[in-house]
Amino acid sequence: MRETMSPSLLPFLGVWVSGCAAMMLPSLVPTTALVRHIGASVAVFIATYLSVWGALGVAAFAAARAFEGNRFAAVAALAFAALYQVSPVKRASLLRCRSPLRVLMHPAFGAGLRYARDCVGCCAGLMLAFVALGAQNMLWMALAAAAIFLEKATPLGTRASAPLAALLAALALAVTW
Repeated sequence: MRETMSPSLLPFLGVWVSGCAAMMLPSLVPTTALVRHIGASVAVFIATYLSVWGALGVAAFAAARAFEGNRFAAVAALAFAALYQVSPVKRASLLRCRSPLRVLMHPAFGAGLRYARDCVGCCAGLMLAFVALGAQNMLWMALAAAAIFLEKATPLGTRASAPLAALLAALALAVTW
């Protein structure tokens, strides 16, 4: 199910932030183009956005440690992730993330914070599942990236959430065996 984790926080954060940047790229690129178009600082926007994911990475590191060798915690995380996928909070965050124009009415720092908040809200369940299954496992990273891409960058959008929730629930059942 999972690979052994890196023993320290800094290497974990390096993988975490790069992985998050790669997974969020389909929605981050067009939003960054809008930031550039309105004349705001792209560097500040991206740095703020990635800083939020970096801070979340500290919590993910602690969670990944808790999941190691704890099948019950992994099952609970996957079940929660499945429920979150179909929650109103997830749906609202996904809709804001898919249409970030409102966020861009703020300076670059505020826009980066707001857009990161929406992305975290949109991807929280998927990221929790990713951490539960192995945050340094490239297969799980690729699958999480594909799921995020389906929701954020394709016409499926919110319609992809329920099938992804069913897949997460199936994974939770599979982990129990």
